[in-house]
Amino acid sequence: MEVNLKKTVLEMDKLNSYIRIFDDVLPKDTLKTFRKICEEHVDYDCGEIVGTGKQKIDLEVRNVKLKSLSNIYDKSFTTVHWASFFLFKFKENINRYIKDFNMTNFDCSVIDIQILKYEKGGHYKFHTDHGATTPRTLSLIYFVNDDFEGGNLNFKLVGSEGEMVIENKPNRLVIWPSNFMYPHRVTPVESGTRYSVVAWAL
Repeated sequence: MEVNLKKTVLEMDKLNSYIRIFDDVLPKDTLKTFRKICEEHVDYDCGEIVGTGKQKIDLEVRNVKLKSLSNIYDKSFTTVHWASFFLFKFKENINRYIKDFNMTNFDCSVIDIQILKYEKGGHYKFHTDHGATTPRTLSLIYFVNDDFEGGNLNFKLVGSEGEMVIENKPNRLVIWPSNFMYPHRVTPVESGTRYSVVAWAL
């Protein structure tokens, strides 16, 4: 069977184009304040793995600490403030994403926001975000800092052994489809601490 390599490359490029990067998402002073919150004022829990029927902790697969942000169910005014703020900023950039692809009839809501803390050795093996028990349409990751080694966001390129590496850049937001076509991972942090904010839209 003859394979049209040129066509395959074009199809992969088209798939990769749905991974969009938005830089300078927050004002610099706001980012500085939020980073301090992440470092000094957040009580983190161990990150669980979801989508397998029940939630569980498996440090071999996912080694991260997290704090869920809610503007409804949290007693902390600080948490409510940041949850509302990121909800607004994420919706704003989802609208930019939708406009880029002329998805005029597409509507979705942000369903979850979490602060993630990856310390030395922290990682998340290849996975996709949409599943039977976790229906998701779009995935978002916002980078808070870059003063660490490792901890890269990598996408596995479908039909290839290669990976797309997203540069760790503070104030950068990455949005992509949550489906099976976009397996991704966070490589182990070698030194320092990696902070990010993740969310999903349905």
